[in-house]
Amino acid sequence: MRLARSVVAVVLVALAQGALAGAGVAAAADRANVPLKNWGGFSVYRDALYDDLERLVTAGFADRTLLSTKPLSPIEAARTVARAIERIRGDAAGAYNLRRDLEPVLDRLITALRPELEQLGAVKPAAPPAPAPLVAFTPADRAQVGFGWASRTYSLINDQGHTLQHGANALGTFESRMQIGDLLTFYVQPELQRNEDFGQARLATGYAKLTLWNVELLVGRDSLWWGPGLRGSLILSNNAAPLDQVRLQAAEPFLVPWIGPWVGPTKLLFFLGQHEERRDHPDAKLMGMRATASPFRWLELGLSRVIQFGGSDPPRPDAGDTLKILFDPPAGDVHTGPERRFRNNNLLALDADLRLRDVDRYYVPSRDLRLYGEFYWDDTCCDDNWFTANILPKRQASGGLLGVHLLGLFGREGLDARFEWAKTSSLSYRHDQFYSGYWTRGHVIGHFIGNDGSDYYARLTQRFGDNLMLGFEIDRAVIGTTTGQFVPQQRRIGGGADVSWRFWERYALFAQYLVGHVENRGFRTGDDGFDQVLRVELTRSFR
Repeated sequence: MRLARSVVAVVLVALAQGALAGAGVAAAADRANVPLKNWGGFSVYRDALYDDLERLVTAGFADRTLLSTKPLSPIEAARTVARAIERIRGDAAGAYNLRRDLEPVLDRLITALRPELEQLGAVKPAAPPAPAPLVAFTPADRAQVGFGWASRTYSLINDQGHTLQHGANALGTFESRMQIGDLLTFYVQPELQRNEDFGQARLATGYAKLTLWNVELLVGRDSLWWGPGLRGSLILSNNAAPLDQVRLQAAEPFLVPWIGPWVGPTKLLFFLGQHEERRDHPDAKLMGMRATASPFRWLELGLSRVIQFGGSDPPRPDAGDTLKILFDPPAGDVHTGPERRFRNNNLLALDADLRLRDVDRYYVPSRDLRLYGEFYWDDTCCDDNWFTANILPKRQASGGLLGVHLLGLFGREGLDARFEWAKTSSLSYRHDQFYSGYWTRGHVIGHFIGNDGSDYYARLTQRFGDNLMLGFEIDRAVIGTTTGQFVPQQRRIGGGADVSWRFWERYALFAQYLVGHVENRGFRTGDDGFDQVLRVELTRSFR
């Protein structure tokens, strides 16, 4: 138990550092990403800030907004909230007075983003503003202690590659950040894990970011989520551990010259990541590109492409081979000779998020409504011409995701329901040269259902004020392996309940209980039975 005690000790040190740091939040624009991790509850797979932004934008309080390319930076989120505040203040007709149900949402966002909103001039400072320091260092922004118990080894979904081993598990982590002017951002989130068999320390997330004008260059380890879903994303999600990467993107949405007013705010992103050493092709690369735009206030569109290629084993591609790998994917189908260096696995997706406000007037049982979807294909169709060989989907390799998000269900404040369905095909996430498939460190990089899988998911949440939320979910999933082995699919059916409670202003408790019947655990025939998981996380904030 020495390592278990050290988990608590690390967090206690972080607590002490945060207390000594006081109000160490950067006065300059904070550009450390809002994490794709459940810090303090009120959400299940990410920071609760994203959920409140979805509520605000769907209700029409903001202008055309991009939310499906995550993570966002606090200053980017604050601009969305600032536009909502400006719209409310300019509402001479009083149209927004009918949406008093959004006041708690707006208050939570203002509290979470106050330093950035004060800098933007959207809210008045609580005290006379002090000169912004050149260097703002926060030794501990938030700290967390977590304990879990599993009746069997259980891979957590969308939890950055975490797995609960059989029996008791403990985790301790904190996040630290530093901002140098508006140019440099440093962020680290180390963690210690302990179970009955072993313990380990790792850097869960850590990166340095350079921001010049509206361009960001990030180097380090971080999660990406591409798409409007909650339960999963078909191209990139936080289901697996974050990849080490170099990322170049627009810091905030911009208008494309000439066509910008019609296309709407646009965001472009490119990254180059590296897989682990212990896989079919050691140190294989993962390259991705994404473009999103919002032509109307009620619509966001996205286009994604990801390519697995290379590796440290021979034959290795040269830098000059990149263009051929990028623009001529069929070149990667050669299995012999030096041409094998072009091996690549292509994944593409289109996604859309439709946001409809005040739909209760059309007899829909909610105040606002989101309808979203994602169409995905793995590899391409035919060899007739460049278009069919590179772009056209292959029927056996396509998949999809559909979601319905009801906000303010039955007109009740704080009551939300979500239904999500996802399906992959017999060729999804597999490849005849990348034998491990679309996988890293034991977890699928896209949707957790893997190859030829499906998922039916429903979640109901009710907030009671700002400090308490209850959640209930049911799920039926068929999960396939990405390795191409002839093994049975894993089948799960079950549900769970969770509670989030904020107390003493800076403390939050998240507890979750999951139970379900599993067939073919670990893709082993006949390994059936009931699985149970209990998780408790205590978070202390120093903001």
